[in-house]
Amino acid sequence: MADDFDNTDDIETMDDDELLRLVREEFQSQNGFDADDITVSVSDGSVTVSGRVGTEEELRIVDHVLTDVIGISDIDNQLVVDELRRAVSPEAVDEHLAEEDEHAGLLLGETSGSHTAESEHLIDDEVEDQVGTHDVSDAIEGAVPWIPPESPTPEGIGGQDSGGLGRNSAH
Repeated sequence: MADDFDNTDDIETMDDDELLRLVREEFQSQNGFDADDITVSVSDGSVTVSGRVGTEEELRIVDHVLTDVIGISDIDNQLVVDELRRAVSPEAVDEHLAEEDEHAGLLLGETSGSHTAESEHLIDDEVEDQVGTHDVSDAIEGAVPWIPPESPTPEGIGGQDSGGLGRNSAH
């Protein structure tokens, strides 16, 4: 029965070495905890696990693998939760986090780096769009942002409406 674990319903007939290999192989296939931090021993069909896991969730995953996946009922779980021993994230996650750090501070739609050859012609317009203009007609004609003046305009300083319904008009 060496290396033949297809019939795991019959784990009672496995000798201790076969059961030990089955548990180790199943632990190594799991991504939810670091199997290198867990020691497994088997004696007379009784499985003992000891070592450290990083979280309570990892401890539950180990229990799930032993009881539900493999089907072992005689378990002595001596694992200790040690937050310094968290499972190592897969490289793909690490790369994603590094990429996220590289783009930190950018808003949606912003890009870091230089423009492509196709977008080089937009650079001048981009600067103009960010600056805008104080002239309303230029803003309308050029489709650029209009920036309202910070102080009164020459048209607004001297001119009260003298022919209309101002304060000094008599009826």
